[in-house]
Amino acid sequence: MIPDAVAAVIAATLRDHPTSEPEAVARAAVAALDREGWHITAPDVIAAALRAA
Repeated sequence: MIPDAVAAVIAATLRDHPTSEPEAVARAAVAALDREGWHITAPDVIAAALRAA
């Protein structure tokens, strides 16, 4: 389950970027979460696939 604080940051990002492409909104949400002190990590199998891409 996503903590309420994370959901609030994502919702605010969506409100702040209503006409942006989904990828841009996702990057903005990750940046906002980072500024709030959250660290996003992927399971090893996903991280390996992303590094290979």
